[in-house]
Amino acid sequence: MGFKWLRVLIQLFVGIAIILWLLQLSDIRKVLSLILMINPLSVILASAFFIIASTFTALALYVSIKPIEDSAPMGKIILGSFAGQLLSDVTPARSGYFATPLILKELCSVSIEKGVIGVLTTGIINSFTKVILSVIALIYFIRFLPLDLMIINSLVIGILFFLGGGILLLIVLMENRVLKFATFLERMPVIKDVAIKLIEMLSKIQEGGMSIKKHFPKISVLVLLSLVSNATALQFISEGLDFRSLTLLEFIFVAALVTSLMYIPATIAGLGVQETGYFLLLTLLGMPPEGAVSFALIARILFTGTDIIGLPTLIKVSFKAR
Repeated sequence: MGFKWLRVLIQLFVGIAIILWLLQLSDIRKVLSLILMINPLSVILASAFFIIASTFTALALYVSIKPIEDSAPMGKIILGSFAGQLLSDVTPARSGYFATPLILKELCSVSIEKGVIGVLTTGIINSFTKVILSVIALIYFIRFLPLDLMIINSLVIGILFFLGGGILLLIVLMENRVLKFATFLERMPVIKDVAIKLIEMLSKIQEGGMSIKKHFPKISVLVLLSLVSNATALQFISEGLDFRSLTLLEFIFVAALVTSLMYIPATIAGLGVQETGYFLLLTLLGMPPEGAVSFALIARILFTGTDIIGLPTLIKVSFKAR
């Protein structure tokens, strides 16, 4: 436990150090001035679209669970998803979202296995959808931006991490050989009892996973709508800073690329890494350094701040679990 907290603290320190480095690259006074002078209406609209984006993610989770849990209440699934998204905002590689099945069990009695199926399904669709968009975005930007090889490599690494995560989730949800490997563990006396429980859980997860496949297109649409809403929020932030040179499509590409960086497990939820991605892309696209740093910080604050909607649910579930 001590090593785990030490690792979290190191990742937090690294993220803060990167943010401070970005502030050094620009005029800190100008950054603070831009943040304080941003159009309030743009902040309100950006916040609204971040909430809409999180709601589409929550609806994708609901659509993933509904076919295997007919009595699943939409409202509580959405609240549980917001709580999980809040946890993902403060954990390395956004891994906190995998606590969502535990939250749903306490909140609305959805079994752990069914909650895991929902989280795995949305995770798989989210990963593959954004990986495809990230590759298209990289090809699009390489055509006319003077991208340094190091920047390209960093983006490719982020995309590969994202892709690897999606493949891993797909294997757990669909691949029978995982179940066979768990059966092999059953032969080991020391972990036999744990292996038996694991086999039972994996069997239920894979059985439910097969019945979800036909709902993949609907879930994909919700994930895409979430990304478009997220990009719309970014566009409002940009306009609030009086920078109107990018189209919504370009913000969708920027959002896809930067999202892939958030899954590199170097810092807490990509803290600093995400901001560096925004800084590099936006300055190359013509935004002044101070504007790009202000944009990145405002996006982080609003993105995480709007997920505070999930805090009451998280507190309620924590007390109920105790």
